[in-house]
Amino acid sequence: MLLGTVIAKLLDEVDVEETLAALGDWVLTARMHSTAAATGQSLTDFVSEVVGAFLGRASDEDWLALMTAADGAANPAAACLKVMIERSLGHQG
Repeated sequence: MLLGTVIAKLLDEVDVEETLAALGDWVLTARMHSTAAATGQSLTDFVSEVVGAFLGRASDEDWLALMTAADGAANPAAACLKVMIERSLGHQG
């Protein structure tokens, strides 16, 4: 699966919900839902913001982490989203 296809899946509401569920990280999923609600955004809009933040600020190390996580993952979109969330939220602090 091409990276552009993976990222495109993270911009569709149904795909976002399925991708978050595929993470199996219920604490992170709950955090994403509550942060989206707290900012008055839909989950899809919030995820789009996180993806955009990652794309705009990712270092070579961030990209390596993303590609390593996606390589061979059963669900590359979920693997990429987890890295993007962790790295983007980490950069905000």
